[in-house]
Amino acid sequence: MTYQIAVDVGGTFTDLVLQDAAGRVRSFKAPTMPGQISGGILQGLSLIADNLGRTREELLGACSKLACGTTVATNAILEGKYARTALLCTQGFRDTLLIREGGKQDTYNIAIDYPPPYIPRRLTIGIEERINSEGGIEIPLSVAQAAQALEEVKSWGVEAIAVSLLWSIANPEHEIKLGDLIEKICPGIPYSLSHRTSPTLREYRRTSATAIDASLKPLAGRAINELENELRAAGLKGLLTFVTSSGGQTAAREVVARPISLCLSGPSAAPEAANQVLRREARDNGNIIVVDMGGTSFDISIVSDWTIPMHREGVIAGHVFGVPSVEVKTIGAGGGSIARVDAGGFVHVGPESSGSYPGPACYGRGGTLPTVTDSNLVRGFLSPDKFAGGTMTLSLDRAKAVIDEHIAKSLGIDVLEAASLIGLTVEQNMVAAIEEITIRQGIDPREYTMMVGGAAAGLHAVPMARELGIKHVVVSPVAGVLSAFGILASDIKSGFSKSFAATSAGFDFAGVNTTLAGLAKEAEDYLERMRVPVADRRIEFSVEARYRGQVWQLSLALPEGEIADEAAMARVLEAFHQLHEKVYFVRSGDPVEFTEWSAMAIGRLPKSWQNDDDTPSAGKAGRETRKVYLRELGGVADLPVHQATALEIGRPVEGPALIDQNLTTVVLYPGTSVTKSENGNLWIEIGDP
Repeated sequence: MTYQIAVDVGGTFTDLVLQDAAGRVRSFKAPTMPGQISGGILQGLSLIADNLGRTREELLGACSKLACGTTVATNAILEGKYARTALLCTQGFRDTLLIREGGKQDTYNIAIDYPPPYIPRRLTIGIEERINSEGGIEIPLSVAQAAQALEEVKSWGVEAIAVSLLWSIANPEHEIKLGDLIEKICPGIPYSLSHRTSPTLREYRRTSATAIDASLKPLAGRAINELENELRAAGLKGLLTFVTSSGGQTAAREVVARPISLCLSGPSAAPEAANQVLRREARDNGNIIVVDMGGTSFDISIVSDWTIPMHREGVIAGHVFGVPSVEVKTIGAGGGSIARVDAGGFVHVGPESSGSYPGPACYGRGGTLPTVTDSNLVRGFLSPDKFAGGTMTLSLDRAKAVIDEHIAKSLGIDVLEAASLIGLTVEQNMVAAIEEITIRQGIDPREYTMMVGGAAAGLHAVPMARELGIKHVVVSPVAGVLSAFGILASDIKSGFSKSFAATSAGFDFAGVNTTLAGLAKEAEDYLERMRVPVADRRIEFSVEARYRGQVWQLSLALPEGEIADEAAMARVLEAFHQLHEKVYFVRSGDPVEFTEWSAMAIGRLPKSWQNDDDTPSAGKAGRETRKVYLRELGGVADLPVHQATALEIGRPVEGPALIDQNLTTVVLYPGTSVTKSENGNLWIEIGDP
């Protein structure tokens, strides 16, 4: 029997999903080992092997593909632990990363310091050259000065070099020559060229993306090569892929060559998981708010009419990484998020996290600060001996002790009320984050279904949904490992872009179609490298467009890889007018400018699967009870505990109650009910409290 395995390496837990040859899917969790990708993965693979009654080597030998999502790039940027990197820029433009786009991310908050540049000015050096916006050479590249600059850069002891010259997107000749010089003068030092990394308008964004990509190359190269070597040594013979910011998988060698694509690697797969799960449910309309609450973070993404929004404005720690990405908002709100009381007596939760080691106090690994998981255990939401699929036993006494010491005593309240305040606080943080990605962008959450993922989201889903006016919450059998399942279900995918200016007034058909043909060739070459069968290949084209005089563009999907004639041009223009009207509620008769053309190469993978985790249980639903503290009930009450696998299809269960799954628990508040669908999904109806 052959297997496919998907892995999502989070800050606290490593989630794994196994799919066998019959399409059956099973879920597993293992603690993430700090500072290394492989530790949690190998431990999780051992758990799977034990479950199958096989050795880990036998499991990996039968694994045709292992797909991995990792936070190695995101964490390196967040923690400032990327390689020492030099920046080569056009002479006179050393302050691009410092000036940015002229303002702070939060313009109205004067308390926030202006962020430092990603690469410090002392490691930035100007090169004698200048290309104009038409691609013409104003000042030829001074090879002698560039060589001298590279000798100086080499003396700085840098580990990587970023090259971002003005208007290289119009003519990359000088950047290509600098790349050749780097290989000659600084052999072995990885480098990134901006016209390849992020061929887009806007000097700062292109430079920022190039700087990030270069700075990640030594780290990502080591981490991915070490992981592949360890997996091969452990017996893996199949393909190893990594999920990228676009939500698709690609080969390890592609990621090492362009590690910026790993930014937001894991969370980008959650919307695809939601699509896969809810497309099987006849009652859903394709409008989904996807929330994933793990041990460290809370990730939110949106699916509208079964479409996953993409953008190029990804930001990590204030730095724009600017590659095609699934729109995901992340805040520090997870099970390991630390709670504290400030000088004014207000409770705060996160963004600091206890991680997997030492972890929450209830883990018994030395954690001494109260966390959301400690709060949920004290309130009775969690079973101490069934946590993480029964692989961990939690200490209720330790959880009570730290909440009492750090929260309850400071506020003069009892431990149960303090634990409830921690839960309420983190829920308000999460609601605010959801509002930012919905209401502030013109999306009415009341028109959406909430789908929850991560081990902790089911504990907090009902209060969040009520606050937002959402009427339905869905918990799938793979909820505890939602992003890992999304990785399993995702396609092979990679994007290619090229800047080429055109306008609807005197449209350059030849230039545009030559550009699109070149992108199609790049996409086909990529799919060939990934060994995707021709019948499973698809290329999706898009263009960045705006009305003349506008600053910002909109991404417009193109129906095919060419604009053949005036009639095709008219269809593209009408599609842009409709898109602009949808986003900004207005259309204009002004000419439309096209700035950047893109092709997304997609290798479609089979989507046949069934939830083995939802095998009917022999137990009776509701036989067990657990003492739970709920403010809505006025204190502690004995609530029935239902095993999700034992629920009858189509028969509602009224709250208050608890629903236990393999890797997560759902808290049903008063006024709510849950019904299990034929596909094993739990549909929670949110009524009035």
